[in-house]
Order: sequence, then C-alpha cells, then structure tokens
Amino acid sequence: MKLNAIASFLLTKAQPRSAPPKAAVVVSDQVSLSGRGGMLEAPPSKNPDVEVVGRFPAKKWAWTERLFDSDPHLKQANFGPRGRQRASEIVEAFGSDTPHSGNVLLHYAGPPPAGVARQKHPVVLVHGANKTGEFWWDPHEDGSDKGLPQKLRAEGHEVYFVSFAHPHDDNFVWAEQLANSIERVKQLTGAEQVDVVAHSKGGAPARAYVSDMREDWMTPYRGDVRRLLLVGAANGGLDTTFRHASSNLALLSQSDSPFLNAPTSWESTKFMGVFPIDIAAASYSNKAGDCWPGQDQLLARWDSKYPIAHWEQDSHTTYHGGEGFVSTSKGIDHYIAQGGHYIDRLNSAQIDPRVEVALLAGDNPNIAGIMNENTGPSDGLLFVDSALHMPSTSNIRAKSVLHLNHKALVSDPEGQQWIGSTLRG
Repeated sequence: MKLNAIASFLLTKAQPRSAPPKAAVVVSDQVSLSGRGGMLEAPPSKNPDVEVVGRFPAKKWAWTERLFDSDPHLKQANFGPRGRQRASEIVEAFGSDTPHSGNVLLHYAGPPPAGVARQKHPVVLVHGANKTGEFWWDPHEDGSDKGLPQKLRAEGHEVYFVSFAHPHDDNFVWAEQLANSIERVKQLTGAEQVDVVAHSKGGAPARAYVSDMREDWMTPYRGDVRRLLLVGAANGGLDTTFRHASSNLALLSQSDSPFLNAPTSWESTKFMGVFPIDIAAASYSNKAGDCWPGQDQLLARWDSKYPIAHWEQDSHTTYHGGEGFVSTSKGIDHYIAQGGHYIDRLNSAQIDPRVEVALLAGDNPNIAGIMNENTGPSDGLLFVDSALHMPSTSNIRAKSVLHLNHKALVSDPEGQQWIGSTLRG
C-alpha cells in the first residue's frame, strides 16, 4: 500500500455531517444541576448551568439522559476520520456523531430485581478511550450483552454508566463531566455518595476528580465518592506507541476501524525511505487540530525499567526523538510536556483519604487484533506496574492481578466477580 494514499486517508478531517433526527424525549425532566436554575446550590467555582436536556428511550437498559454543561471551557473537539460516534442510540441521544464536549450521556441500567437486597451506594461506571457506555453493557462487543451493569443490577446495585462526547477527550473535560454525572446520580437516588468503577483511560479523570486536581474553572471535589475501583488504569502512564515503533505501521493503514483510532508517535514518514510525508495531523502533535487531546496526558516513560523494542525499525528515534530511516519523531518527552506532565501531576496529587481505592491489573497480553505489549509484564496494553502504581498516601483497600488481558478485566466473569466482590466488601 502506498504511503501517500495512507497519508491521504489519515489526514482527511471529519467532514461536517447533518445532525440525525433527535430522539423522542419520553421524560421532560429539564432541571438545573447547578447555577442560577436553583435545584442545587452551585459549587463555589462553578457558575454555568448544567442542564438535563432530556431522557431518551433505550433498547437494552432503562433509559439515557443527556446532560449539557454550558461552561465555555467545554468546546467542540476535533474528530479524526475514525473517531466519530457510531452506535445508533448514542448518536441519537447526542444528536450528532461528532458531539460537542459540553454533552455527556448518563445511562441507567434499571432497577434491581424485586426481592434482592438493595446496596446502599449507587455505582457509576466510567469507560476508557474509544468506548462509550455501550462497552459496559456488551464488553465482548459481539451482541452477547454480558456486561457489568447487568451483573451488578442483579446483585442489588443501582447502576449508572456514562458516555463521553469525544472518545479521546482531554481528561480534565472528562473529569468535569464525571462530576456532573455523579451530581445527577445523587439527585436521582438521594444518595450522598457513589462508588465509581473506572476502566483504562477512565481512571485518569476519575483520579483527578477525587484528588481535586483541576483547573480553576472546574468543579471542586465534593466528597461524594465512597470507593474508587481502578481497573486496568494507566496510573503510572504508558509509552506503548513510542516503545513499539512498528505500531505506527498499523495506524497508517487505510482501515476505517475504530480500533485504530489512536495517534501515531511519528510526525512524518518517508516513501521508499526518501520522500517525506507530513503526518503530523495523525500524530500526538496538537499543531494541526488535535484529534486525541487526552492521549498525550497519559504518557510516561518506562524505558528505565523495561527497555524499548530496539529490534524494531527506528526504535531509538521514535522514543527519544530524531530522524530515522523511515520516520521522524519529536520523542516521548516532547509529548509528555505537551500534555502538561499530567501523570506526574496526578501522582503528586493526593486522593482524598476518605476515598477507598481498589486496583486491578491484568498480566495476560493476548488481546486479539493488536500488537500486544511484550517488553514487560502487561495486560497487552499497559504494564502491570502502571496499573498498580499509586501514591503511598492513598487509602488502598484492595489490589489484585488477574491472568486476564486489558479488555477481559471487565468482560471476563473472573474480572466482573472481582469488581462485584470489591464493591460489596
């Protein structure tokens, strides 16, 4: 496949699309969660209203609500050609397949069965990159619908799960929308606190919220999380696409697969090793309309413990920066700085000591269809050490490693059982 054709696909910006017809709103329930609407007192640093736009019917779970936060810091993010929302119900509820980041969807699994003892604390599930709330319901992504919401609901939990507007948005944006979603769950249930289960990238905004690590415009932590389960979360960051230079070749394919919706660690490549092709718009670079604003925030170096894959083409220049035989990269340090040293900030911040933290990692690198991480113990995507990394000041309640891959941590019965047991324990 010619690289100029590949570059043409990757650099194609998402074209404007006509908005799909809006779903029927079956419950008006238009209230204000903060600000001048007056239903709830506004947090000190939060002025704009957060409105429940409407409640929409769902085919599998009970319903979906769309919340809208009008804070001007929440903007329309750029979507790459593989990054648009695709699930029909998600698109319908958002009103667009490239929704504004002021929007977030809150899904309700439905009431627990009659006769089952009700658990005290509602559960909020937070998905990772390239996913929506539908991933929780169908984590095998094959229509089997054997998800964690159904299991927890059967065990007496009130279960809610979110869908963020952009699949790779800034983690501060996700943290603010998580705060909004938790406030809505508290309003609906009357609970003072919730339990949060965050998978993969979802762990970064969840930790930021309970650590009160925020920008000035954001909602401060309100003491409303009892227990935080971090499942396959990059607590110590990751460097996968920099330590594996050859992973860029898959990302440079012309496939429209959403599984390849990720940034390259190269900013240019060479056709036949001679003719440079600018692919900065497909990279971590934010100079050409960043389509992955939250990904550079997750970067951290692991080369001092696990050597990079030096046998792969351009391994040194990809990781450290420079011009290689087929590529040019600015190196991981450049992009860690571009992301504001987010992981360092996260691990310097202190999780509220009243929050009980549980960590789950996987050590089976057998994810189908991708190049699995194999330079150290990993779940196929991130190192076990990263998933278990946590400041010593944290209130650690549980820490486990299961022989599962990154995705199976939430799709496999063993992983789901660990989560259910940890929530009840």
